[in-house]
Amino acid sequence: MWADLRPELCDLVVDRLDAISILRFPAACKYWAAACKDSPRRLRSGSPTLLTSGLDLEGIETEHDVNAGAFALHDVSSSSTTGGGRRSSFLGDAVGLKGRTWIGGKDDWLVTTDYHCNVELLNPVTGDRVPLPSFESTRGLVQVTLPGYLYVSVEDRWHRARWHKMIKVTLCQTPAHPSGYLAVALFSHGLLAYTAAGDDKCWTALKNKNGPAASRFDDACCYYYMDAVVLEGKLFAVTESGLVYSWDMKTSSSGTTEAPEEIKFSDHYGQGFYLATSSAGQLLVIYVYGDINYSFGVKDNRVSSRLVFNDRLSFDEFGMSIHELDARSGAWRRVADIGEDRALFLGANYPFYITVPPGSEELIKANCVYVADTPSGYDVGIFDLNMGKDGYVERLAYSLMADPLQMPMWFRPTTHPRLLKDRCL
Repeated sequence: MWADLRPELCDLVVDRLDAISILRFPAACKYWAAACKDSPRRLRSGSPTLLTSGLDLEGIETEHDVNAGAFALHDVSSSSTTGGGRRSSFLGDAVGLKGRTWIGGKDDWLVTTDYHCNVELLNPVTGDRVPLPSFESTRGLVQVTLPGYLYVSVEDRWHRARWHKMIKVTLCQTPAHPSGYLAVALFSHGLLAYTAAGDDKCWTALKNKNGPAASRFDDACCYYYMDAVVLEGKLFAVTESGLVYSWDMKTSSSGTTEAPEEIKFSDHYGQGFYLATSSAGQLLVIYVYGDINYSFGVKDNRVSSRLVFNDRLSFDEFGMSIHELDARSGAWRRVADIGEDRALFLGANYPFYITVPPGSEELIKANCVYVADTPSGYDVGIFDLNMGKDGYVERLAYSLMADPLQMPMWFRPTTHPRLLKDRCL
């Protein structure tokens, strides 16, 4: 009976659904999928979407807590068919986000945490939740406790404690991966740890004898890791100075790669780093540079308003340079473009590319890098590499409220294959 619902009635139903329910609707059956295929209200499956704080059930524009589990999704790949070119935005809420904030993600999975650093993976479309091990189980450290408000406390063998603020959790593999999930947690003062499915339900601290050490209390602890990726069985992490550390996931051996010369001798006050993979399968370091933003005053207001924020990413961005590491020679080379048909998306999410067909009418531009939560405080910064080697910077604002608690982050919600398999008969 429901499969015979007329297309115009399907449209009426879709008009009353939230963002996530709109994605679930086509999975109900193939007839519903066909009926809403061209609906202007539909959030397109797999499209690059900006996740931001959303209004609560009463429409309050000031975010005092995350108890409501509210969020907003902004489809930046297409303009509204009825809004004269306006971007498409959707409001929603999720049970798995109530009392929690997102701190990372990959594809259609989010990494969330509560105030006590109890981390889990969430797929908002399917509702699946996968709890990650407690940080108290971290191997390689003497003792870890969870004092609260997104801090962990690490005690050394002399019973000296250092508090580390959570910066983000990089989700390198989702639970949908054949090997299961793989996540890397980045904290302040050089604390880095990873966990993987089936890995004895614990985290493992990563240390480099030539770099930041989580259990030491000397100047090395002042280093911050800014990003991490996994490539060819190795975990790579970049610090705030551009140094790249690596660990072999099988042998635990570690290595160090100096920053490119251009970065080492840069005279810019502001420096931010991201990691990604090139089309040739090589490691990329993306360097965003700038100078102090005097409009922030003494301190960026995101430091006090955000639940999670890396204060190293607080400056006026001027440009970007991209550097590729040759795995054989260990030499860096400057990359002038990322491809005439590709766009790269960076931020707290795991980096991803999308293909932009020639002559496409979508808002996404080829050979551009889209950075969520820019150092200058905008929701999105677009670095157009077609405009010169450093890229022209365009800044966009999407958030529905001032001083939100949660970070803007790229997310790719998908009409999940499991739903289609189970329900599309």
